[in-house]
Amino acid sequence: MNNNNQTNKSKVSKESKKATQKEIITIIKDEDTVLKENNETMNIKENSDHSVKDESDVNKIVIEGYRDNHGMQDKKSMSEKVSYQRTMVKGELLEFRIKRLFFFMGYWAHNNIMIQTSQDEPFDVVTDLDVYGIYMHNNFISKTIWADCKSGNANELSRISWLIGIKDLINVDEVLFVKKGVKTTTKVFANKRNIQIVDLEIISEIEKRYNIHSNDWRGSWNPNANISNLEVFRTLKVPDNQRYKRVGKFMSTHYWASDKYGKIKKSITALKELSVYIQFPLKPEETRAIKWASIQIINMFLLAVLNVCRDLYYLNDRDKESIIIEGLTFGEMPKKRMEDILKVTNHLAHNAINGLGLENKVEIPEVKLNAPEYAEAFINFVIRIINSPNNFYDILRFMDFCLFEYDLEDKKYNMEEIKCIFSNHEELITSEKTILHFICYVSKMPIDIFTLLK
Repeated sequence: MNNNNQTNKSKVSKESKKATQKEIITIIKDEDTVLKENNETMNIKENSDHSVKDESDVNKIVIEGYRDNHGMQDKKSMSEKVSYQRTMVKGELLEFRIKRLFFFMGYWAHNNIMIQTSQDEPFDVVTDLDVYGIYMHNNFISKTIWADCKSGNANELSRISWLIGIKDLINVDEVLFVKKGVKTTTKVFANKRNIQIVDLEIISEIEKRYNIHSNDWRGSWNPNANISNLEVFRTLKVPDNQRYKRVGKFMSTHYWASDKYGKIKKSITALKELSVYIQFPLKPEETRAIKWASIQIINMFLLAVLNVCRDLYYLNDRDKESIIIEGLTFGEMPKKRMEDILKVTNHLAHNAINGLGLENKVEIPEVKLNAPEYAEAFINFVIRIINSPNNFYDILRFMDFCLFEYDLEDKKYNMEEIKCIFSNHEELITSEKTILHFICYVSKMPIDIFTLLK
């Protein structure tokens, strides 16, 4: 028995060492279906000497599988076998699987969004959204979907009541409650209230409808790329850790509580900050983590831009310009209210200085709010997108896939792979270049970190 354990550990060690020179990916399936569906392409072994407090929620597993760049199960098309070992929560694995499903359903999806009571301090955290998806039409109208994933036990009826309240709070169009073993009567009850119950056993069937293969862990739904880069990003200390914590908090929480123009301005500010850090002499994995965070924020910035395009779609260029300038300057606060606040602020400042009894008169400059220096470029950028809606259709999902799959890994774009997913890939390539050029212009992000701009 001991010899077998030593042999298994030796195999894992050799495989892990080999994987450090290759792209390491995680092949993840629900525990109840993994062995039935993937006997030919992967082998999962539980590490027997790992001890956890609750073995029903956390597993340390060694995962072996094949990297398939083309989403095919033909073994001849697969690259070399790789392995990866980490401690992961079951629900975490399920969320990446749902994110992958959302992508193939046509949504841009994001994991672990924290919903807070206000964008201003102090605030309370309401809840977190496991997987949140947005489908954007070519006229920039959007549809939203949210999946609440439960891999363990939960009181279904209580959870459904809670989901109904959160659905109204965040104004989401469709809610999926992912959990196994839910009774049919409960599913009917939830369905009448516009909550869809998705049993874990049905996920594999839904994946087959979209031709999703069990070993397809590319792009933004690659668990290893996301989790490992997040862990490194949280521990960065050059120049100091607080800066990275602030950016991380923006990505997970503050962005989602901000108004559209606040999201745009704060995203650009975060990218400006990261554009400096990414040029520091760091370890490769640290630079990669900053690049990963930059890609996350670029996609979030683009989402806010497309929502602005929706608001301006039926207006003339003069009205578009006026509304953008006001939005970049005042946000969603009414212009008159902000002007009144500035007027009172200037009056109090003058009274305070005059009350000091200084012999010489002190001139105090008026406090004014001006649009950011990139306002004109941003106006032209937005109008260009609105004037070519078909060229930017599905751009959010396209960039989410390509930036994580190719740019993050410093790989050349695989056009055959892209063609299989995006029918308008040629237009989207051009549109991505336009967006990245604008990002680099306003944030000073180095051009050479993007594959298409090299």
